[in-house]
Amino acid sequence: MDKVEEKLLDILREEVLKQEGADTQINKSRELIRLAKEHTVLGIIANAVCTGRLRLAVSHDQDSLKEQTVLGLMQYHMLHQKQYLLFEHALSEFADLMNKHQIPYVVFKGMAVAQFYPSPYSRTMGDVDFYVPASNFDKAVSIIERELKVTIERDEIDKHFCFDYHGIRFEMHYQIETFGNAKHQKYFNRLIDTLLSSTSCFKANSKDVAMLPPLGDLIVVFKHWFNHLLIEGVGLRQTLDLLVLLNAYQDKIDFFLLQKHLKAIGYWKAFKAMVAMMEKCFGLVCANSYCHLESTDYTYGDMLLREVLSSGNFGRKAYKNLSQGRKKSMETATKSLRHCMKFFWLAPIDILFLIPKRIRITMKKRKK
Repeated sequence: MDKVEEKLLDILREEVLKQEGADTQINKSRELIRLAKEHTVLGIIANAVCTGRLRLAVSHDQDSLKEQTVLGLMQYHMLHQKQYLLFEHALSEFADLMNKHQIPYVVFKGMAVAQFYPSPYSRTMGDVDFYVPASNFDKAVSIIERELKVTIERDEIDKHFCFDYHGIRFEMHYQIETFGNAKHQKYFNRLIDTLLSSTSCFKANSKDVAMLPPLGDLIVVFKHWFNHLLIEGVGLRQTLDLLVLLNAYQDKIDFFLLQKHLKAIGYWKAFKAMVAMMEKCFGLVCANSYCHLESTDYTYGDMLLREVLSSGNFGRKAYKNLSQGRKKSMETATKSLRHCMKFFWLAPIDILFLIPKRIRITMKKRKK
């Protein structure tokens, strides 16, 4: 880890956990901003600069450069706030529709996680992910298309349909996560449907939006993070999502049940390695509340951090070129195989079955 990476981690830790200790002055601002962009966490840096918690340090002969950089960050900050409001508006109307027709659903990742950031709009948004159980899925598709006047793109290969509403991309999931092992998949699907009877909620434009309860929310965000790490690569944005949830849920989760469910789906060792990384590299003080950490966990935790820093958002930093189509598929497959071998012992049973399953999905998509 170089000094710019260390500085970025210090700033992000202080901003999302509100821990004191990071130097409030940025010396290598260009390098740090470039790295923050690669990991899609520039919104957090911009928010810190615009609120006066971070200062750019430059020599007197670079004052004009400093002004340009600050102005750029201010514009980025304002765009982030505007983007968040657009997401809130679209999401509130969507939630109204689902509640009106009494369709069970939960929003997960993205907007649901942003609520736990000190400044929710500082988290860069991508799309809105929501899940509807199979028993209500066709009904929900029909109502959404009719009343929101959108066309839903049906994807029978992967685990979701898509549509655009008010310029926001919505992903409608009939399955939240993909597992390699059929037994693990069945257990996870049953767990999610059980948790729908005890959903939590957050506000979007003063409207209640359903989300998973803490236990399910953490498992889903973790599984999604680890799946991205194996298949494409995963950066600091998704890693920070996990960090804020671990911090927010430390007194809201039954740790015995958490361990039980993670063992049942084959991801307990991977979870422990992730928590070790959070404690060592991000100063997560509640790490040992979640699990007893051993030396092996810290070894894998170091490996996870190196992979996160080298990957960038969704692994894009690690690609050697901006290839598309078949060439990109081959790059992704090669990287996925390398990651699966490196982290095999963190989730051996599922990884063993996941590789051929993801290859089949990729090949089917290429034929479409």
